[in-house]
Amino acid sequence: MKSPGLAAVLGAMSMCAAASARAEPLDLKLGLWETTFTRSISGSLIPEAELQKIPPAQRERLEAMMKKQQAEGPKTRTSRSCLTQEKLARAFEKEDADEEKTCKRTTLVATRSKQEATIVCTGERPEKREWRITATSREGAKGNVKVVTGNGSVTMDFTAKWVASDCGKAD
Repeated sequence: MKSPGLAAVLGAMSMCAAASARAEPLDLKLGLWETTFTRSISGSLIPEAELQKIPPAQRERLEAMMKKQQAEGPKTRTSRSCLTQEKLARAFEKEDADEEKTCKRTTLVATRSKQEATIVCTGERPEKREWRITATSREGAKGNVKVVTGNGSVTMDFTAKWVASDCGKAD
């Protein structure tokens, strides 16, 4: 599984901004960033109602896979991504019009050194997401993302460091 980079985390935060937020972008250098993520999963991320719709044999395999992932403990991955001015500026734009109907976004902090937001969604797949990212310097960032859905949660802690101004072939 490919791990998201800092640019992806900033893009994902776009789902958390309030409609009227005029968030300042984080004060980070543009270019190639290396991000290390540690992901932990607990419980079932699939709502019971959806699990009931899966054929028994397939459901058994899925549940066994989820239990195995949890038993293995946290997973750490490192990836590289390209942080552009556009990605940094768009970090708090909304992307999904359908989600607008069932989700409430709250921006808690939106400064050049720290950004925090939550999103709470109702409907078929209710969930709550909490995002925190801090620019520790112009060449470093850290944060976490927590998603609670179904009867479980995923927590992802990350640190990121600037590598170079030239992104090469990184996304």
